Amino acid sequence: MPELPEVETIRRGLAPRLVGRTVKGFVFGDSKILKCDASELAERLTGSKVEALERRGKYLVFDLGRHYLIVHLGMSGRLTLRSLEGDSPLPLPPGAREPVAGLPDKHTHLAILFDNGYSLLFRDPRKFGRVVLLPRETERLVSYFSRLGVEPLSEDYRLEVFLKSLGRRIAPVKALLLDQRMVAGVGNIYADEALFEAGVHPARRARNLRRYEKVRLFEALPKVLEKGIRFGGTSLRDYVDSAGEAGSFQGELAVYGRAGEPCRRCGSVIRRIVVRGRGTHFCPTCQKR
Repeated sequence: MPELPEVETIRRGLAPRLVGRTVKGFVFGDSKILKCDASELAERLTGSKVEALERRGKYLVFDLGRHYLIVHLGMSGRLTLRSLEGDSPLPLPPGAREPVAGLPDKHTHLAILFDNGYSLLFRDPRKFGRVVLLPRETERLVSYFSRLGVEPLSEDYRLEVFLKSLGRRIAPVKALLLDQRMVAGVGNIYADEALFEAGVHPARRARNLRRYEKVRLFEALPKVLEKGIRFGGTSLRDYVDSAGEAGSFQGELAVYGRAGEPCRRCGSVIRRIVVRGRGTHFCPTCQKR
């Protein structure tokens, strides 16, 4: 699943081309990803201008004046731009077959057409992604994201709040990092990388961490997330940016996906365990239990 760095990379790629542009129309494929009626979506948003494109955790939020369009990529979702006039078409996934007219293949479920000749395509083979339409009313957006924790790259990310969130909880620290109610946008990859950066074993209980370990973890989270953004995200399976290009952070991973390989810091063999049902990677020397 795309995590904060991947979604932020997509946002930064889309914003320069879409903010200030007007929605001309829609092409719909499989409606499973839509958490609203397709005809209502088209009726309410056609003619609207994109006033801003923001991110909240792993969600993209299109501000369209009177409405918000919220997009979550799920497990295998991709948002890519295709130039319909002027520039050469941007790369699209191969294997197109049996598409809806106006869509490149059967796994592309939505196209949003803009007045600058671009089409925004939502492709999702596994159909776990979703598109939500919200009226721009007081507190509606806040309410929708009420279960999300603090943004780790924002001014709201403060040590005292982080320490309070960990508190005396008995859950493994890895599981808490994956809880979106604590810190928004962190998933399996960047949780493992942050724990390695902080020198904290992923299976340790939060209440057993010393204060200096919690401080190191607090500092490690934004560090690895910002590095992930600099490298355009991690492409292990489905993820590509808005231009259809893969990220390169997979070449920088310290532990995630490297079980059996030597630690780049100490040379010990990276191990893989399961923590609360999630595959977890760590160095047994750099992250002693």
